[in-house]
Amino acid sequence: MVSYDQIRLGSVSMLKPSVVLAAMSLAAALSACSSHQPSSTAPSSTSAAAGAQKLSAQLHTADGRAVATATFEFANGYATVTVKTTADHILTPGLHGVHIHETGKCEPNSVDPMMGGPPGDFQSAGMHYQAPGHTGQPPSGDLSSLPVQNDGSGSVVTVTNAFTRDDLLAGNKTAIVVHGAEGSPDAEKRIACGVIGTG
Repeated sequence: MVSYDQIRLGSVSMLKPSVVLAAMSLAAALSACSSHQPSSTAPSSTSAAAGAQKLSAQLHTADGRAVATATFEFANGYATVTVKTTADHILTPGLHGVHIHETGKCEPNSVDPMMGGPPGDFQSAGMHYQAPGHTGQPPSGDLSSLPVQNDGSGSVVTVTNAFTRDDLLAGNKTAIVVHGAEGSPDAEKRIACGVIGTG
């Protein structure tokens, strides 16, 4: 069974698979400067190790507007995932769920390739990603929530050992999806999607 270690910008947490924690607000980022941070053996979330393997994704809305970039840096058994959005008022303010999905397809008005069902934006990306051999909760592809400001800008860093570079590129590849703001009517909707790749 895969264990989960996640580090969010400004805080360090070792997670049990049944616990999902969210990072939010500038206060969390500012607390990173305090001297009472918990210690960790995980790599720094502010810079990747020399020689790290990298992947990236450009996230777009269903109407094709660029809304975010995601970078994946792999070193020392960890993946550092950084998601940054644009300050163009496309995303609504609040916490947005961010997940890796099991299929590298980002098609508007599409159907889930495995489950079928009604069409919707980016349903072609399939369900939440599970690394080989992992069947527990949370899914391997669950990342820290993305705090978005009033102008649509936001960023979040997640460090995890839940998947490898090869995992994300295997088979039909994978995609990263940003959902609507938590607690809103659009919370379950897939607002932006990008195929994860080497380019």
